[in-house]
Amino acid sequence: MEIITAYWVTAVGLLIGVAAHIVKKVIEQRETDLTFSFKRYLMENPYKTFMVMFYAIGGAAGLALDGSLTFYTAIVTGAAANSFSGKGQG
Repeated sequence: MEIITAYWVTAVGLLIGVAAHIVKKVIEQRETDLTFSFKRYLMENPYKTFMVMFYAIGGAAGLALDGSLTFYTAIVTGAAANSFSGKGQG
């Protein structure tokens, strides 16, 4: 049960990291383009959503194998995964 709890905590960290980076990018995009719609962007670029999850899970798996996966490294990994995919760019 302890292992499952640890994975839930790091999964939440990944989601927080991804969400924080998305919010940052959406704010930047809305400052320059008031017609920008995040929902429309997701519908037009579904492969980038897949790539975010691929990078986040891959990064977390690498950190877990190394013994470095914590809540904080999961947050950074989630933000980096979102950055690598280019999500939020118009």
